[in-house]
Amino acid sequence: MARSKTDNEKSLVETQTHIKEFEAEMEPERLREAYQALENVILLQESDPKSRAQLRTTTLSLWLRLIQLLERFSDPRFDVKDVPVLGVQPPPTPGGVVYPPGADPALIEDPVARAEYEKAITTNRAKTEQYRLQVHLHRLDEPITQRAEAFIRDAYTFTPSDREEAKAAILKTIKNPQRQAGLLKACYELD
Repeated sequence: MARSKTDNEKSLVETQTHIKEFEAEMEPERLREAYQALENVILLQESDPKSRAQLRTTTLSLWLRLIQLLERFSDPRFDVKDVPVLGVQPPPTPGGVVYPPGADPALIEDPVARAEYEKAITTNRAKTEQYRLQVHLHRLDEPITQRAEAFIRDAYTFTPSDREEAKAAILKTIKNPQRQAGLLKACYELD
């Protein structure tokens, strides 16, 4: 008889699914959904010590994966004040007509001017999408990091071997020294 998935297993699968969706779509909402699913993992629901240890290791790995994704896709030079324009201004026509920003490129008769305008529109769309992504990633950084640190404090501060397990996972996964230091500090803090 097949064993049904526990709530913890469902939360882990849901987290992994959202991570894959984020990587495919680059939609930051998937990261938010991933960390919320991961918060539903409750180690104490697992009565078997071996299963609980495996659950703890997998959960830590997923928290670190979320942080790794934030680091990989967040631009440290992102400037929230460098807002993209709402609509690109088309070039004036030879007859002196000035179309409003965002006008259809087909209205521009000069093929060179139209091509430059289309390129400017494409560039602005890419900048707008990147801006949206960066704003959301920067907003997610703090809650994901705080929740990962809380998980480490709650699950890995009981014994030296617990702390060493967490430390090894952090050092293996997280490359940013400042972020490593914050997570390692959580290994030695008690709530």
